[in-house]
Amino acid sequence: MTTGICWAPAYPGGPGRARRRCVGLRLVLCAVLVTVLTALAVPPVSAVSPAPTIASGCPPEIRTVLDTTPATYDRTVALTFDDGPSPRWTPQLLDLLARLGVRATFFVNGTNVDAHPWLARRIVAEGHAIGNHTYSHANLDELSPAMQVAEIERGSHAIEAATGVVPCLFRGPYGSHHGSSVRELVWERGMSIGGWSHNSRDYTTPLSPSPAFQVSIVGAVTAPVLPHPVLLLHDGSPGNYRQNTVDAVERIVAFYRARGYEFTDPTGQPLPATVISRHYAYLGGAGAFLGSSRTAELPAPDGRGSYAHYQGGSIYWSADTGAHEVHGSIRAAWAAMRWEASVLGYPLTDETLSPDGLGRYIDFQGGRISWDSGSGQTTVSLRE
Repeated sequence: MTTGICWAPAYPGGPGRARRRCVGLRLVLCAVLVTVLTALAVPPVSAVSPAPTIASGCPPEIRTVLDTTPATYDRTVALTFDDGPSPRWTPQLLDLLARLGVRATFFVNGTNVDAHPWLARRIVAEGHAIGNHTYSHANLDELSPAMQVAEIERGSHAIEAATGVVPCLFRGPYGSHHGSSVRELVWERGMSIGGWSHNSRDYTTPLSPSPAFQVSIVGAVTAPVLPHPVLLLHDGSPGNYRQNTVDAVERIVAFYRARGYEFTDPTGQPLPATVISRHYAYLGGAGAFLGSSRTAELPAPDGRGSYAHYQGGSIYWSADTGAHEVHGSIRAAWAAMRWEASVLGYPLTDETLSPDGLGRYIDFQGGRISWDSGSGQTTVSLRE
């Protein structure tokens, strides 16, 4: 006789629907046999030569340290932040950048990404570039070659595990990316190195709001005026005070915008579209059912997501759920429950045809809203 473990999906016929499955002892024995045979066929780890993890989705690495951006436009500026993500400062910066319509590059530490993966996902989802700043903010000049490799690769792996993105950019803590051995290790892994032309020295901040210090930050990253500067600021690490940096950013952006600069990453490339804008394009853009935009992309009140409203509906995004559209009667029912602040939370799916073909539904974090085409009624079902 076979004993087994069985499970069923939360919603029959919903996302992840499947027949009731059972895993029996026979399958376990088969798995053990396969594992043993595989182990016999694979050479020991010591016999396998390690290979660097290549950032395969990246453009060819630029084999010089980019203290200024390449001249891809008449005037470019790369706004960069180091040492995050920080749950106190990074959300403030992301909200501000979203309001200003500017994208930046965040050089993050792997330890902070592991601690706050949702923030790393939000950085990527909102169209910012994310770069490797090592795993533990180590000074690479003080490490052995093996430890340099470990810091670089663990940093990249943390970013990929949290976001699904392999970083294309690297910056060494304390500028420890100028040594020939470090440069080669980074370039072998397909990453370009982002240096800086203007150091804000915001890490010397007083531990309280200081208008005078904010003026000094703005001055440090706007003079001298260069055609292609890379600006160094900080949004981390947790425990450090960065309010003066946050409060200076709007004036920095205004300075460069007034002079016709294009905001790019350190390689001089425009930064990618946001997840919401990509999903809008996937759904057909202004020519499809959502129609034209009614609002810019805005941060959600809970600080964990963003949204945009269109003539025919909305798209909501959070780091945990991705971007999904809501429209029609289902959207109206969700709005009446106070949107993402309700027990339903954020949407997990776009509007989907019911299995019986007689209605539609959207699954949310906390349940489902269904609409019946015959009665025109909506029904809310909460997860148990």
